[in-house]
Amino acid sequence: MRNKLWLLAACGSLLFKTAVGQVYTADISKTQAPIVSGHLKLGTHANAAGHTVDANSLYFTKDGKPWYPVMGEFHFSRYPKQRWEESILKMKAAGIDVIATYVFWIYHEEEEGKFNWEGNNDFRAFLELCKKHNVFVVARIGPWCHGEVRNGAFPDWIVKRGNMRKNNPGYLASVQKLFNAIAGQTKGLYFKDGGPIIGAQIENEYRFNNPAGLEHILTLKQMAVKAGMDVPFYTATGWPGSNLKQTELVPVWGGYPEAPWDKRTAKIPLSENYLFSLLRSDPGIGSDLLGKHQEDTTGYKGYLYPYATAEMGGGIQVTYHRRPVIAADDVTAIAYVKIGAGANLMGYYMFHGGSDPIGKLTTLQESKATNYPNDYPIISYDFQAPIGQYGQIRSSYRGFKVLHSFLNNFGERLVQYYPTFANVKPTSAADSTTLRFAVRSKEKSGFVFISNFQRQVNIKHQPGVQFDFKLPGAQNIKFPERPLSVPSGTQAILPFNMDIDGCNLKYATVQPLMVIAGDIPTYVFFAPNGVRPEYVFEKNYIDKILPLQAGLSASGDSYTLTSIKPGTGCVTTLKLRNGKQVKILTLTQEQALNSWKGNINDKECLVISKQDLTFSAHAITLQSAGNPAISLSVYPALKGLPGQSIYQRATDGQFSRFSIRMPAQTTNVTVKPVKDISNYLNHDTQLPLDDRNSKNTPASPGPQYQTNLTPVVGAQYWEISVPATSVNSVLDINYTGDTGSLYENGKLVNDDFNFGKTMQTSLDQQKQRKFLLQVVPLTAERQIYFEDRVKPAMKTGIAELKGAKVINWYKAVISW
Repeated sequence: MRNKLWLLAACGSLLFKTAVGQVYTADISKTQAPIVSGHLKLGTHANAAGHTVDANSLYFTKDGKPWYPVMGEFHFSRYPKQRWEESILKMKAAGIDVIATYVFWIYHEEEEGKFNWEGNNDFRAFLELCKKHNVFVVARIGPWCHGEVRNGAFPDWIVKRGNMRKNNPGYLASVQKLFNAIAGQTKGLYFKDGGPIIGAQIENEYRFNNPAGLEHILTLKQMAVKAGMDVPFYTATGWPGSNLKQTELVPVWGGYPEAPWDKRTAKIPLSENYLFSLLRSDPGIGSDLLGKHQEDTTGYKGYLYPYATAEMGGGIQVTYHRRPVIAADDVTAIAYVKIGAGANLMGYYMFHGGSDPIGKLTTLQESKATNYPNDYPIISYDFQAPIGQYGQIRSSYRGFKVLHSFLNNFGERLVQYYPTFANVKPTSAADSTTLRFAVRSKEKSGFVFISNFQRQVNIKHQPGVQFDFKLPGAQNIKFPERPLSVPSGTQAILPFNMDIDGCNLKYATVQPLMVIAGDIPTYVFFAPNGVRPEYVFEKNYIDKILPLQAGLSASGDSYTLTSIKPGTGCVTTLKLRNGKQVKILTLTQEQALNSWKGNINDKECLVISKQDLTFSAHAITLQSAGNPAISLSVYPALKGLPGQSIYQRATDGQFSRFSIRMPAQTTNVTVKPVKDISNYLNHDTQLPLDDRNSKNTPASPGPQYQTNLTPVVGAQYWEISVPATSVNSVLDINYTGDTGSLYENGKLVNDDFNFGKTMQTSLDQQKQRKFLLQVVPLTAERQIYFEDRVKPAMKTGIAELKGAKVINWYKAVISW
């Protein structure tokens, strides 16, 4: 995230250019569509403890209150079981409160009648960990899933029989056995039982806007219920075509920053997912398999469901022929736009990467050899996700975390607000001069969402921006008093007429981040980069503002706070006439990106740290990639960390800062070229061969390496030796070539389609490792899309290892 700027405000707008800038007007006095309840035919939504989850036509509820669910996809079967808990906590620390996961049929029943729920396939163990940490689960049970898995997750034996995805009795009989087996894993873990499972997605990317399709998908739902899957929410992807009159399935939508499944190897048209509009689904999702989509631009009148998403791109997986590089803004901006456009469940695919296992009979990735349109890596499913293939934290993780903090803390308000779009809109995705914004509002309050960003376009800086909104009761509000500057790349949220414990914040040019509970609650905001912070409070609610400061002024019915220097010491106390007190903490954007909300000794706190944090019931875990110096600043200030006298304490504004330096570990990597690979070949049990080379062309030959080390014409080889380490670490390889494949004892352990990033592989702690790296060069005949900034490094005819190093991950645990 560069500059995240959201403005809380209004509806249908007009644009007026003045001598000092631009005034955008909007009318939020209009009556919105009524909310409809009780019409959805879903599952049991209450449990014995009295907790409930439910939905109406506008939003979801939890325990009777409006609720904004934040859902991230993580495939348990693509990640080591011993690290699931750490990953669940990482996702929770990022503001994810629902994990979506596929149950891939081919992973669990590769051979007919032989179900495998052991090891990384242990779905029940995963669900129990989610329950332990109070994270909900939506199980995407298929039977067809896609997920870039072989046959879309259909086992080969089902494919050989044919006649799938329809009400064929033989097919349905096999699906019922699958559903029964899944239900055996999930028994007693449904929401009604006090468990984490609140949803089940039926099928995936299935067209049910026709009688036969609707009959089939509802048959599958009935079969899931028959197996015992009683959940509050049943969902189905709204693309490629959905029936929006039925009441048994909540449609979920998606949007991606790129389309690596597109057959073209040149630049594709700019994505319209960066434009605020009623379009709920990316028309390009799955177009390689599904063709043209039904486009849903239904307004709220007559729309029966909350606007829910399941596949907002948390990144994108590269294909062999198309290798886009995804930056943090590329994905966070789409989330800001879709939320501003009315989404009331934000679901990401993927939020956490992983690795494809190699099956007993075949490899398990999608490939052209299986009559699917794309070749994917055999093992790597990193997806450029916020949490990578091996648990690496990417910059997008922090950008999403800031957004999710807003949703977690203020989502109860947001979900009740309808969207309205600007009258003056960008003429196209290429328009770099028109301000992009939408409004979500209710009565006199609202949120204006600004996203001054478009992937692959240099959006112009927007100077002198003001808003003028018509409110109910023939009133209006114009803000900010001094025109706002919106830098290129900015995404942000600014509030207006926001209730703060009985005080009215008329407007602010800072983004709400979180609320820290306490005897005096603290509302935390941050100033987006390049945006001048300003608060205007309604005077009638306030007795005193402390401390008195040069930037505080009174005029008419308002107190205005300017000349603000955001930081850990920027705290203002409001003494209200209702007898309450409230603190306002204003941080910088960098501090917001490094902010975490958690509990220390059962007291809510704000922690600022450049390390990666997770919270559990009685501990904070800090992890640092490559830097043994660990520090955290805690608000409210503490005299010391519980049971941690080894940390040095210092004052950091209104925070307490604690730091420690862990013993540094240097891990030397030994690299030597190998000319004869015969000693490295796998002479023991062979892994299943990948048959994808059966449909090659010179322009698109697909990757040439194999699951078992196999010579490839023109390839170069290096032995890479890594000593045992006392900390977790990753091997980071920088190479020039088409593909990199890493072998241990002749068996493939990781692979990479080169797209300008280094190749990383996890190293087991305390274990010495020796690998063989195979690099296959690009050839002039191959037609592959690379980003413009990457192309110069993609030289043909060269297979070169430029460097290999180990990045050590240092970990500190503070427990009490």
